[in-house]
Amino acid sequence: MQPEPVRLMPPKSKASVAAPGPESGPSGPRARKAIRSVWTPDSLQGRDYHGRRWVYTQASVQPRGFSVGINLSPERECDYRCRYCGIPKIDLRAPGPVEGQELTLELEQTLQAIRSGELFRHPAYRRFPSDWKTLSRVMLSGEGEPTLCPNFNEVVERLVHSRARGRHAFFQLVLETNGSGLERPEVLDGLGLFTSQDEVWVKLDAGTEDRFRFMSGVDLPFDRVLARILAMGLRRPVVIHSLFARVDGSPPSRSEITAYLECLGRLRAQGAMIQRVQIRSVTRPPAASGCSHLPLGILSDIARQVRREVGVEAEIS
Repeated sequence: MQPEPVRLMPPKSKASVAAPGPESGPSGPRARKAIRSVWTPDSLQGRDYHGRRWVYTQASVQPRGFSVGINLSPERECDYRCRYCGIPKIDLRAPGPVEGQELTLELEQTLQAIRSGELFRHPAYRRFPSDWKTLSRVMLSGEGEPTLCPNFNEVVERLVHSRARGRHAFFQLVLETNGSGLERPEVLDGLGLFTSQDEVWVKLDAGTEDRFRFMSGVDLPFDRVLARILAMGLRRPVVIHSLFARVDGSPPSRSEITAYLECLGRLRAQGAMIQRVQIRSVTRPPAASGCSHLPLGILSDIARQVRREVGVEAEIS
């Protein structure tokens, strides 16, 4: 079943959403590259593209090591308008397919640069601890929602094939998603190629309908969000990826945190396999968003409540 269309709620300010301008040009691969080169710097929120289009590198804290990211949305296609997101999104339209051969070449070049140590001679990585200079995972993520990619299955097939060749160190595959495309047959086929060592990280930033719509910027029933998580959690273990922030100076209310914990509890009671919960906060939100970072003490308290009341592992990521 195809995911239902979502209605975007009006942004709080024009600065929070960047619509494509005249420089975008006509549609097609050349136009997509033009959009990306106009907006995206070579390093974005710790992501380094080094002139590539699809593949970026990024230091990761959980676990210590190096992450390679696969950007399945270079035009920033996303059906959410999260208040805290620092990546301006274009008006949602049908995303174009990933260029599989180009992506494979970029990935092989990146993996070779990591294996040979060439990448770590770059000034940005010279001071990294030696135990960080190893590949830990390849992330299906990017600057929009990866499950909107029309040839998602092909991308996963190429990643699995690259891993199976054994030319590089084994890497874990991770999908980071808001869950909106998890019902698509193309996505389910791709995730069917994931092993038990691979992971699906699903966003859950709220415990109530009002908070969800406020933070996500979309007019979508919250029950549908939870149903998508449940459906995936019945198929395979999922990692719940949750972001909490101060909004206009105020942290999430106690009742909101309680509702969030109850959502996790209901998902488990219904049979969802929750591998662990990641608790994080916003780092560099748009200035107009009103969002700011939560202190570590509050994040740690939420994680403790998840462990105690829901009975699953929780980590600060």
